[in-house]
Amino acid sequence: MSTSTITPRPTLDPDWTPSVYGCNRKGDFWSWNFRAQNDQRTVLGGPSQTTNCLPSTWDPSQAYAGTQCPTGYTSACLSTESAMPTTTVCCPTVYAFSCVDNASKNPHGPWFPCMSQYDTSTKRRVTVTDFAANTIDFTDVNQATNLHLFAMGISHTSPTATDPADSDATPSPSGTSEPSSSSSISAGAAAGIGVGSAAGVMLIALLGWFFLLRRKKAESNAPPVADYPVQIGDTKDMPRNAQPQELYGEAARELPG
Repeated sequence: MSTSTITPRPTLDPDWTPSVYGCNRKGDFWSWNFRAQNDQRTVLGGPSQTTNCLPSTWDPSQAYAGTQCPTGYTSACLSTESAMPTTTVCCPTVYAFSCVDNASKNPHGPWFPCMSQYDTSTKRRVTVTDFAANTIDFTDVNQATNLHLFAMGISHTSPTATDPADSDATPSPSGTSEPSSSSSISAGAAAGIGVGSAAGVMLIALLGWFFLLRRKKAESNAPPVADYPVQIGDTKDMPRNAQPQELYGEAARELPG
């Protein structure tokens, strides 16, 4: 049986920061010259940033597995060239960068997915690195408003449930079948359940008859209730401060003999 090896996409620690101080400084403009057509750009930072200012696992053709840009970078756009449309391109925050359209059409284009157009025209001194001659020099260039500054970016892709790089391989089924977690009821157990149910119904009926008999007996011993309500007339209170008086009658006398 053949097995396939799945290489997971690298992850980037959210707390990652460049290993040296001074990365992505404002005004640190370099001219990267590869001595090829459409392969010379003014870039933020020099070639040393590939080892000093980017993660050690950085690859211009690959995105990290993650959900946010690292410190010092901000989301510029969603990449339109990746097979996964949720790939986010993170660019340095020192300038207002946007994404290069179809960056891979030019040599080394994936290295520089971030682009910012100059808003003013001025003369600027830049550091020129010639990769063919392996030299570094300085020159003055005219910075026009129709030109752009490029920058290296960091891309990340939000992991999804269908991403093969973030999911384990599906195990193949084995020859033996696992016992089912649900168990069936045997005929004897079913018969026992039926007898128990019938006995329970009879017990409930007997209890109901017993309580009904007690209720009738209690009603027969209760005191009779008058058929008509008894009306109570108006009553008057005796005066509390009345003085005692003698009864009216004749004086005592002898009876005739």
